[in-house]
Amino acid sequence: MPRADAGAGVGLRRAGRLCALTVAWNTTVGGAAVLTALAAGSLSLIGFGINAVVDSLASAVLVWRFRAELRGHAERAHQAELLALRLAAGAFLVIAVYLLVQGVRSLSLGRDFKSTAFGIAEAAASLLVLPVLASAKFSLSERLASRALRADSLLTWSGVGLAALAFAALIAQSLFGWWWADPLGAFAIAALLAWQGVRALR
Repeated sequence: MPRADAGAGVGLRRAGRLCALTVAWNTTVGGAAVLTALAAGSLSLIGFGINAVVDSLASAVLVWRFRAELRGHAERAHQAELLALRLAAGAFLVIAVYLLVQGVRSLSLGRDFKSTAFGIAEAAASLLVLPVLASAKFSLSERLASRALRADSLLTWSGVGLAALAFAALIAQSLFGWWWADPLGAFAIAALLAWQGVRALR
């Protein structure tokens, strides 16, 4: 089968690199965030960490998808596109349900959590890196007509929102003792993720 032409090849290679960078960043920072969140009991931080790990899975599939298209394997690329799209959509919905359930539990139990400097640093670093990756992937998704890359970029954008939420909640807890900011913010993010998940499935 014919390989992608030179113009499309540049875009495909760039998309593959962006997805690979997303995998590297989210696997490292997301995994660390989950461990930190389990120790601190922060709902928003664990939501951010889980989102990052799932985003890594979707991005890893897209790396395979773009390499397959570059090599002229259109059918494999199409299958990987659908798989990545379904992974992203499923991730949106699963994380939304998780945040909703845990937020209700946190409010009903009045559960407090500990603010950690490391958690604040993780969230702050992600606020610097993830918007760049999300914007670049979204722009390329339009150019390559890839719904899966668009959904993945939105998954990365949701990571930005969750990082902002985690950062704000950790700061609010550290400075003012506002433990309830954590679950309330999680509800807002859950609503956004559920909406994006339904859109991706359609």
